[in-house]
Amino acid sequence: MPATFSTADHAAHLATVQGTEEVAESSGDVAKAFAAAKSTVSATYHSQYLNHAQLEPPSALARFNADGTLDMWFPNQAPDMFLAEVAKVSGLPPEKIRIHSPLLGGFFGRHFLYPKGNPYPQAIELAKRVNAPVKLIWTREEEFLRDPLRPMAAVRFRGALDAAGMPLAIEAVSATEGPGEGIADKRSGKIDPSALEGLTGKSYAVANTRIAQIFVKSPTTLAYWRSVGNSMNDFFYEAFLDELADQGGQDPYAVRQHLLAGNARLTTLLKAVVDLSGGWKRGPFKAADGTTRARGMAMASPFGTQTAAIAEVSISDGQVTVHEVWQAIDPGSIVNPAIITAQVNSAVALGVSQALVEEAAYKNGERVARNFDGYPILTPDRMPRVHVRIVESGEKMGGIGEPGLPAVPPAVVNAVSRLRGKRVRALPIGTLA
Repeated sequence: MPATFSTADHAAHLATVQGTEEVAESSGDVAKAFAAAKSTVSATYHSQYLNHAQLEPPSALARFNADGTLDMWFPNQAPDMFLAEVAKVSGLPPEKIRIHSPLLGGFFGRHFLYPKGNPYPQAIELAKRVNAPVKLIWTREEEFLRDPLRPMAAVRFRGALDAAGMPLAIEAVSATEGPGEGIADKRSGKIDPSALEGLTGKSYAVANTRIAQIFVKSPTTLAYWRSVGNSMNDFFYEAFLDELADQGGQDPYAVRQHLLAGNARLTTLLKAVVDLSGGWKRGPFKAADGTTRARGMAMASPFGTQTAAIAEVSISDGQVTVHEVWQAIDPGSIVNPAIITAQVNSAVALGVSQALVEEAAYKNGERVARNFDGYPILTPDRMPRVHVRIVESGEKMGGIGEPGLPAVPPAVVNAVSRLRGKRVRALPIGTLA
């Protein structure tokens, strides 16, 4: 890492850096829409670097056998790709290598093929030197240093509203490096889709849109993280959509209904989550326990699955409590509803965790935290109650491990912003003044 690097300075750089804006998606005439707008809104939103922070640090076991073969046990998400790399490191042909993939140790992007982000090369080298099987487990400190991170981004939004206060145009320019670009450590000549997914591909009927990227190389190693680009980009878009609603004097539920008119699948899904929550109640309002609460909503369409979430929050002494999360999810068709419910619960945990507390920070080129004492994750006492409704539309089957996460952070942020009367534009929320 550069000796002067800090995440605070990098965030400021991303917010102001100039460069080529590579357009990934456009429709209508954005310039004309802004010229004709009743009012406009500009805002910059930020996401943070994130560790995977899985509870088990990576490990690898290497055993060279008397017959000239090599057995290896380690968590991995792409055995065929790892086989080729193990062959390079060990010097053995692939047919003499057996990779055993344990059922534990996945964690959504952590155990992919990252340069210097996996312990298996060390296990191979040690097993060669001592001529005996070696099992290597990284310390937590080693893992926090070597874990490739989810990217940082700063997204510059402009929005235009018509005379009725409804969105007429949305422009988003993200200054970032996508995880695919980071892993390859080069640009392919095309925009990395994972850099902008969640900003692109939205189903709202906004007539004039422009989504672009300014490529900014990150000094850190980058990685996929649960729900990949959607994990941050749906936060950006859905939070800014609420900001547009506020500027136009509109309720965010009404805005989403308006923009989804004619889209039967997503209209049904949005109504389902509102019904699941007992009816839309934005707040602020007094709860039965005397706390003042508000609700926020958001939608996302990751990995072929459609989701809608509502979060209910309160704030006490600057600390945000997420009491409830309701999520309606439409994966097209389903096999096992219990698996869907379990996956949504775990996705909500990660979504709330990154929204409230998680951040991989640097100062003077060094990691601020190398263990959980400085990198908090969501604790059980802060886990909200989760309510899930499965909507089976019969459309093409989508994913389920990733999609439950992206709508959660913006739903939380929209609720917090409503309760504060001031927009939250950066994660993690942390302690509020």
